Amino acid sequence: MARLTPLTEREQISGEEALVAFDAIIESRGRINGPQSMHMYAPEVARWSTALSDSLRFNSDLSEHDTELAIITAAREMDCEFVWAAHAAAALRVGARPEAVEIIGNRESLDGLTNEEAVIVRYGRETLGDHKLSQEAFDAALAQYGERGTIILGALMGYYSMIACTLIATDVRPAEGAPVLPRRT
Repeated sequence: MARLTPLTEREQISGEEALVAFDAIIESRGRINGPQSMHMYAPEVARWSTALSDSLRFNSDLSEHDTELAIITAAREMDCEFVWAAHAAAALRVGARPEAVEIIGNRESLDGLTNEEAVIVRYGRETLGDHKLSQEAFDAALAQYGERGTIILGALMGYYSMIACTLIATDVRPAEGAPVLPRRT
């Protein structure tokens, strides 16, 4: 059970700023999801984080495949069950290899990944897990995505680490039957 009541219905919202944020999210997504239901306690965060998400996910140079691999890498590094549950299946729907999803989920060796997948996962493991990025990993991302795409890759993973902090702090759990984030060993 979440630590705060999810704010998902317009009737739960009061104040002009909150209503503007709520309506903007509904216009963008059609509904208020788990992270947004918590961000609605700070309407400006809800509104602008959704706009940032839309930019990073839907208006960037990264393919859907690479976007979803980056998101589940961030979910794994942050141990965020909700983001994993929402995006592991999405990654498979947009063509991610099941083996890649398993390697990310279990934090296995990058050896089983394609070179392109390994660039994403290494970038996330180093930045989010080690809190630094080697020149080699940066150069590999730069070669794969260019300057703009490399910045977007990092910003996307950073965005999902922010989402993870909100979800972990408020104890928002995935729906029953959703994909399960493997336990760290």
